[in-house]
Parts: sequence; structure tokens; C-alpha cells
Amino acid sequence: MIDEIDRQILILLQQDARLSNAAIAEQVGLTTSTVHDRVKKMERKGIIRGYVAVVDPELLNKPITAFIRLSVGATSESYLESKKSVDQVCQVEPDILECHGVAGEDCYMLKVRVANPGALENLIERIRCSAQVSRSTTSIVLSTLKETSVIVPQS
Repeated sequence: MIDEIDRQILILLQQDARLSNAAIAEQVGLTTSTVHDRVKKMERKGIIRGYVAVVDPELLNKPITAFIRLSVGATSESYLESKKSVDQVCQVEPDILECHGVAGEDCYMLKVRVANPGALENLIERIRCSAQVSRSTTSIVLSTLKETSVIVPQS
């Protein structure tokens, strides 16, 4: 899907998305216009989906990270309806950072960031009331050893 140069470009952009095409070109041994073309091609293909600023949640008053596991309807009809309701809740709740459909005992795993335990309790209540959830289990993160969004691409 990508060659070694695209791999290097992706690694550089994930380290610093504000790098100029000229700075990238210097590091990978290409011209600025060639790097520009390669980046645009990866954007068109959806390999690069966007650029973000990585912020410090503590400084933005969201120091608490929690994972919420959800189980939803047992029958296929109630499951499909529940799936829609979970999706809707995840789209409107800004404190839900990630929502993953998972295999195993639970149906979904949510990663959330909140200001305090009361805000977490309110979020759980909103999720349980809005989505058709049969059971939820919450784990509060005490410390984070690694958190990254960097994906090392294979060439």
C-alpha cells in the first residue's frame, strides 16, 4: 500500500504534523513538490485522515480517564436497535473520546475523559438513559504508562 518513503513521511508527520514539506523533503531526500504530492495522495487515499493538536487533558480540566464497558440487548432485534442508540450517544457526548465494538462478554468499550467523579457519574447516567444498555462496568484509570495515537506503518 505504501513504500518506504511514504512510511518515513508518515512517521515524521505523526511526530510533528506541523513539519513543512521542505523539512520532510530534506529528511527523506526528495524535493518539496514530490513530498507535497505524496502527502496529498495519502490524504486522498484516506491513509492520512487529518491533523490534530495533542492537548494536555489535565490543563483542560479533564484529569480523569475511565473506560466504560457496555452490554446491550440480547436478541438480534434489540441488539440492532441498541447499537444505533449507542452510536447516537457517542456522537453527541463530547466526553466520550472513543467507542469500540468488542468481542467477548461486553459489546462496547468507551474511553472517556471527565473533570471529576461527579461528572463521570452524570455521564454514565446519560449513557444508560440514552442508549439501550443492559449493563455497564466502569474502570477509572489510576495512572497511564503509555498513551499514543502513533501507528508505525509497515512498508
